Amino acid sequence: MIKFLHTADLHLGKIFHERSLIEDQQFMLDALVQILEDKSYSALLIAGDVYDRSIPSPDAVKLLGSFLAKVKVKRPDLEILIIPGNHDSPARLGFGRELFAELGIRFVTDAEDCDKPIVISNTTDDESCAFFLLPFLNPGSLREDNPAAEGEPLRSQSKLAAAASARLEQARQRCADEGITYSVLAAHLFAAGALESDSERIFLGSAERADINFFAGFDYIALGHLHRLQQVGKNGWYSGSPLAYSFAEASAPDRAGSVKSFLSVELDGEVRVTPIPIKPLRRVSRLSGSFDWFFRESAKDSEVCAAEKDFLEISLTGRALTENPLALLTKRFPNLLSIKQDEAFSGILISHAGLRAPAAGNGERRNTADDFAEFLTGLYGEADDEELKLFRELLAELETEEQ
Repeated sequence: MIKFLHTADLHLGKIFHERSLIEDQQFMLDALVQILEDKSYSALLIAGDVYDRSIPSPDAVKLLGSFLAKVKVKRPDLEILIIPGNHDSPARLGFGRELFAELGIRFVTDAEDCDKPIVISNTTDDESCAFFLLPFLNPGSLREDNPAAEGEPLRSQSKLAAAASARLEQARQRCADEGITYSVLAAHLFAAGALESDSERIFLGSAERADINFFAGFDYIALGHLHRLQQVGKNGWYSGSPLAYSFAEASAPDRAGSVKSFLSVELDGEVRVTPIPIKPLRRVSRLSGSFDWFFRESAKDSEVCAAEKDFLEISLTGRALTENPLALLTKRFPNLLSIKQDEAFSGILISHAGLRAPAAGNGERRNTADDFAEFLTGLYGEADDEELKLFRELLAELETEEQ
């Protein structure tokens, strides 16, 4: 049996609504280290987007280095296989890769090396697996097999994936002829038919989607790029991101894909994939209700109390607009990151839809200062005299400059 762990889209250094997630990512990686203490695992696959930016922050680089060191202290025999995603800089991620390879940490950052497998054997039952690593395919990242060939380099994801698959299939078949039991591909791409979520950098158009059937010969395809846990085709799996990186991924027991997981994969005559749920340091949650409910009345509500320390987005209901609700509610909800008042703003837009319309019958436009006074009244119930005075002064200055 060959057993390995599959994850992807760590996005180390991610900033979520102006809040650093380094502490949360540290907590998640420490949990991963504990899982990998199980000596039945032969390898860890990280299928791209290790960092959130091509130039990662010092804290993100330090976090990855600390994680790799902790794993190797616990499991010096574990193979760690890593590819860059579209958020990563291959050159930066692959710095020192020759030295790391001696330690069993393989950074494969050049797509030209995708057909050079890393073979891992299980001496107990004499089985082996060839791991192929396909980085995110940037335009022109695959050189032509015939150097004399003329024409534009391959640019679309679909054409690049097709070209890579031809090389990979030849190499996979060679491994099978040599008696290697299994073959696994790690790739960072958008598989056609897969479901995206709000936190990914999505490429538009069918040309930027790869047909997963290109890689049908592999026993398992460890995919990265999409943040939702899902199976694609017969043998392709997205592990999803290990943390929620948008409020659209907020925790909810009735929403598929909201539970984040690592994937434990066993190859033992058949493929068994077992999600290992991840308990985050802080959940990402959404709540809805009136401002008065959250500010005065919800102290004993079990759902609200359970979300008090979460990264939180609150949607305020009702037509009354609340001024600066974030500052008022942060005292109770320290990780409140987003407030929405869509219902109130929609009501204001509807009631003031005709503010700039010409006066009926005479063709004259309404007085701008009067319009502003009416707008303030609609927002706050009355217009402040000092604000109106300042507005008229600024308006007069603007009209003088225009003249």
